[in-house]
Amino acid sequence: MLKLTRVAAILLIGLAVILAIVAFGISRRAAPVAPGIPATASAPAQPATWPVVEAAATLPAGRPIASGDLRLTGHAEQPTGGYTSISALVGAVPTQDIAIGTRITTGQIAQGFSLRLNPGERALAVPVDELVAVGNRIQPGDFVDVFLNLRASGGLRNEGDAQTRLLLSRLRVLSYGAHDMQPIADAAVGDPASGTDSRAQDITTSGGPGSASRNDASNTPARSAVLAVPVAEANRLLLGAQQGKLFLALRNPADIGLPDQALFPTPNRVLPPRSTLSAEERLALQRPENDAYAGLDSDALAGRGRSAAAALPLPSGTARRAVARPDRGIEIIRGDISSHSGSR
Repeated sequence: MLKLTRVAAILLIGLAVILAIVAFGISRRAAPVAPGIPATASAPAQPATWPVVEAAATLPAGRPIASGDLRLTGHAEQPTGGYTSISALVGAVPTQDIAIGTRITTGQIAQGFSLRLNPGERALAVPVDELVAVGNRIQPGDFVDVFLNLRASGGLRNEGDAQTRLLLSRLRVLSYGAHDMQPIADAAVGDPASGTDSRAQDITTSGGPGSASRNDASNTPARSAVLAVPVAEANRLLLGAQQGKLFLALRNPADIGLPDQALFPTPNRVLPPRSTLSAEERLALQRPENDAYAGLDSDALAGRGRSAAAALPLPSGTARRAVARPDRGIEIIRGDISSHSGSR
């Protein structure tokens, strides 16, 4: 009986060993499956696409782009030099005509210094030196007043004709010498007292990486300053630089005070308006572009040309009289407006 029990135990142990070997072989042949993922047939992989901005309509050169002019499509390859967001192109100006369906690239969009100008502004350079420019304390991004000094030796008749006055007020400095104003997105203007004002950093002389190059540029005398000038005031600045001497007065950027030009007579223009203008056309004369096109002469700059209204018909009953002036010929007074005729 004992012998039979031993034989049965040996047989059971052998059977257990065989089953273990069979189970191990089956586990080796089974494909491994990641935990938590059902063993199903995998779908074919989709190719990756990149967002690309295309023209949804024909984009003419020189016209700002609106959001409706653009569309976002997918591209099989990552775009180089293109745009992946519509918002990045809204308001941008193409430098060439862009056909519908064309992928827009940075080379087709206006770049550079002109983007720092606001609508209605023009960039003009004026000569500067240490005396004219507040001892070279002016930095790009500052606001300045332009004062005009007319000397008698500049074509005026006598020493009594020399004058100085505020010519233009609160003009923005785009560049000064070799320093340009950084784009608004890149310029981090902070608290000047804490040393985080980008304009204050330009004039610091403390050591540090790159300080040597900044000092070399600062030691180069500035010869010009580029100002953002309203188009209607460009004539004053150009004629003032030719007829006299301009001085730049630095002002606090928070000071927004401006002279009220409506309190003073409007100077004569080089091109008088037509006498047959309609009421709507007369209003169009006040547009900045038309005002600049009419021009300004040296007499008007010096305050001798009193009003452009003298060339227009006067209301009925307005008094007119002529006064002889030995130094200026005949002065014709129409109401409260005067003009000159004869030799000067």
